[in-house]
Amino acid sequence: MINPNLLKQLAIVVNQGSLTRACEQLHITQPTLTRSMKQLEMKVGASVLTRTRHGVIPTPIGARLARLGERILAEAEHGDEIIRQWRSGYHNEFRVGIDPLWEFATVDQMTGSLLTERQFVFHLRTGSAATQIHLLRGGKLDFLVAPAHLTVPQRKLERELVFRDRAGIFAGRKSALLGSDKAITRETLSNQQWIIAGAHAGFLDSQDNLTGNRAARMALTGSIQTLFHLLRTTDVLVCLPARLALMTGELDPAQMLDVADFQGTRRDIALWSHSEIEERPDTIKVRDLISTTIARLDQETETFELDI
Repeated sequence: MINPNLLKQLAIVVNQGSLTRACEQLHITQPTLTRSMKQLEMKVGASVLTRTRHGVIPTPIGARLARLGERILAEAEHGDEIIRQWRSGYHNEFRVGIDPLWEFATVDQMTGSLLTERQFVFHLRTGSAATQIHLLRGGKLDFLVAPAHLTVPQRKLERELVFRDRAGIFAGRKSALLGSDKAITRETLSNQQWIIAGAHAGFLDSQDNLTGNRAARMALTGSIQTLFHLLRTTDVLVCLPARLALMTGELDPAQMLDVADFQGTRRDIALWSHSEIEERPDTIKVRDLISTTIARLDQETETFELDI
């Protein structure tokens, strides 16, 4: 069996690209590190590093072992953090995935609510729904706050609808469509400059078939600040969860267009979890805390005249 410390040292050498810099990080002498690398090579039966003019690079087998060493390092650091948490009085850690727009719109309420629970540590991760669902299924997240209607795989997952919303069409502040005194036709919309937000999030019918045959000029996934900048400075159109988008305060309600024969598809938010969730008191408590917080936001937040 390979000594895990040798793999960790190899990973550091490969990352630094230099034995000297690796020794500085490891706080050991170069002869000691050289002996470690020779021990590893004896175990493998082949070289794991190649010297070059600019330092050292891994051989193919060295690169594979270095990736394993990276994972061991990460797990060791996580172990140190768990010990610090326990010594600080925190009983458990919960990993919560959050949709980027939801995070942006509700950061004060969500973080404020979680910080009231003094026994637990929370690791919040923001990213596209497709990526986060994969992490949830793989056991790398405990909960996920994300769109309720997705086309991504949902096996062994439970969802609780907690926030009601519908899609809306928003125009940039330089759009000639703003201020129209009558409903805008789909034909007019199909001739505009569109961008797609959440392009790879797994939304069902992500643009509500309003762009016609004209391709969108740009797709943004997880880039909320860029999206809002474009809506402040250009004439682009984008389909967004309307209530959530307006909750951010970044958009004027007048930027949401009145489109003829259009009622946006559902863009509800759900609390996702494992269907075989471990029924520990801590887990139940956190699930109820998140669910109650979001349900309260749903009841107290303006609906902006949306039919929800």
